[in-house]
Amino acid sequence: MAAGMPEKQLLEEVTCSICLDYFEDPVTTNCGHNFCRACLRDGLEKNPFCPQCRAALKPRQFKPNRKLANMVEIIRKIEEGKNANLCKGDQEPCKLFCKDDQVLICVICNLSKEHRDHQVVPVQEAAQEYKGKIVAQLQALEKKRENILHREQAEDEKKQKYLSQVGLEKLNIRCVFKQMQKFLKENERRWLAQLGDLEREVEKTWKENVASLSDESFRLNTLMSDMERKRQQPDSKFLQDIKNTLSRYQEGQLRQVVELSPGPEEGLRSYSHKSLVLKKVMEEIEESLEEALRKEPAKETMSKVNVILDPDTAHPFLVLSEDLTSVRWEDGYRGLPENPRRFDREFCVLGCERFVSGKHWWEVGVEEEEGAMWALGVARVSLRRKGCFSFSPKEGIWAVGKRPHGLPWPCQLFALTSPEWTPLALSHGPRKIRVSLDYEAGQVHFFDADSDGLIFAFSSASFSGERILPFFQVVSGVTMNC
Repeated sequence: MAAGMPEKQLLEEVTCSICLDYFEDPVTTNCGHNFCRACLRDGLEKNPFCPQCRAALKPRQFKPNRKLANMVEIIRKIEEGKNANLCKGDQEPCKLFCKDDQVLICVICNLSKEHRDHQVVPVQEAAQEYKGKIVAQLQALEKKRENILHREQAEDEKKQKYLSQVGLEKLNIRCVFKQMQKFLKENERRWLAQLGDLEREVEKTWKENVASLSDESFRLNTLMSDMERKRQQPDSKFLQDIKNTLSRYQEGQLRQVVELSPGPEEGLRSYSHKSLVLKKVMEEIEESLEEALRKEPAKETMSKVNVILDPDTAHPFLVLSEDLTSVRWEDGYRGLPENPRRFDREFCVLGCERFVSGKHWWEVGVEEEEGAMWALGVARVSLRRKGCFSFSPKEGIWAVGKRPHGLPWPCQLFALTSPEWTPLALSHGPRKIRVSLDYEAGQVHFFDADSDGLIFAFSSASFSGERILPFFQVVSGVTMNC
């Protein structure tokens, strides 16, 4: 009883005398007493006196009591902590943990019909076990995060590489166009200079020809004047020298009127022809440039994929490498976090990559012992993860694999077709297999990566618009490396 007195007194200190509950937004009156702000405000509307000492109270002159508010909050947390560890039904300390229902229970609950046949362990033991599961999950998430960081770094490096290439191409284009502009400018200056020379030649020829024509005109005028004077003479005098007169007239007619300099017609025709050729060449260049700009850059027909394995899908018997690119089978159930994406019966794991379009390929190295079983290919994202299922396209799997059925062929490799598997009569087992996926065409091809020989082809796969993932089945004696 004495042990509870201080606690009782403390509770009284943090309890409002009006509402008899913990203080809410406590304030101090001018007479030194503490109340909830809302309780005191509501009470003053009816009675303007302190509920404890009856002193007159002045409205809106209350001081907030922050320390008391903090104390109330601390006591609330203490009370919540006490109640959290108590059984709701029996109000007893919860010292046990029911693994079947995954809840804390008390000793009385353990004896009840509800938990009598359940697996119950002490709280400390359960905490250690689940902390171990959390640690395993954290480690898996850490690996996944590291992988994402590596991929982000790779993407950044790829971006920088592409940007550098783009910058180099821009520089090359500028250089090409500068050279083209320089070439055009030089030829423009040269051609204009030649046309300027032709222009000056035309002026010179015109002056020479005009001068020649002027001289010939003066000579003809003189001859005509002489002949007119001769015609005006008396008959006897006119006829005295008629022979010389006619001879001079005929000589003037027979003489070439003018010796003109050759004109610029040939030069003009030559440059006119050059202009037509230049115009045609420029049109061809313009069409070629426009076609080059319109043309899409050549795209890679198939993109290589660096497959990363998804640890959240791996069966507990499968062990993944630190970089999530290798998987092997190991006897013994590992305590991995349970999730709906994980295979629980079939020894399978999926890749992180998801394909909804395009053409992609990747290679998988297979290290195996005698009598090993394995399969690899692609699968729909909706592939069942719980329980057993058939390995076939009907289930959403397109794969090839090895099954030790004791068939006569040296290599017991099968295409996992439906309704029956198709045996593949290969002379030797491939050490590395290349998987080729064409999503739009619905095709999955398998090649021997060392010889490039075709192993098998699914030519009419039905993906139904779903995401497609790399698929692996690994049984004892097998290690796969992506």
